[in-house]
Amino acid sequence: MKSYKPKQKRGYEAEQNFLQAAKTIFAREGVSRARVSDIVQLAGSSTGNFYFRFKNKEMLFERLFEIFEEYVAKIVKEIYDPTKSLEGIIYFTTALNHRILIENVGLYRAAHEISTKKPETWTRFQALSKTTADHIITLCAPYKAQIPFDDWEVQVRKAILLISGFIANQAIRNAGPAHFGSQDLVDMLFMAAMGVLGLAPPKDFGATKLKIHQTLEDERFS
Repeated sequence: MKSYKPKQKRGYEAEQNFLQAAKTIFAREGVSRARVSDIVQLAGSSTGNFYFRFKNKEMLFERLFEIFEEYVAKIVKEIYDPTKSLEGIIYFTTALNHRILIENVGLYRAAHEISTKKPETWTRFQALSKTTADHIITLCAPYKAQIPFDDWEVQVRKAILLISGFIANQAIRNAGPAHFGSQDLVDMLFMAAMGVLGLAPPKDFGATKLKIHQTLEDERFS
């Protein structure tokens, strides 16, 4: 089911208010316990305006998911090798994935709940993860000699799955940004991903991390 898509600026702004409100409410309550009245109040709108745009909460979620899919498809193409190093690619992927998840806790919690009745919802997430991994594998190809495995592509795919899967699981369990929004978690996942690749993380990595975080401030990744 495709959701309503506004064409005028006023309609777009109203939709954005509902979507942002939904992400906040879904993160706190999930879908089944979320009340339309709470979403409407947080959006600063009216119930009539809500139902003009969305048949129900599930359609609101569908619109959130459509936008998320479009965003990920776009942003994956922008991921590149910022420091001309394998560890730079892995850290870049970790930091970006972490930020995306923090901004979409409500979407992930809602998707997990809805997927119990509509398994295809999680299949769509898996498709996004595969697309991401395929792109990262391409970026890592010039450094494959550094990865001590004949099936180096499989190891890269496992590393990406570790990164995305761990943070997604935190969001699904409603751990909240306070529990997984720290730099320590990014560092931990980076080191774990490097371990999957059979490599030790570099000892002096501070300047590289700083450069990558500065890169992520580019409007391409916002």
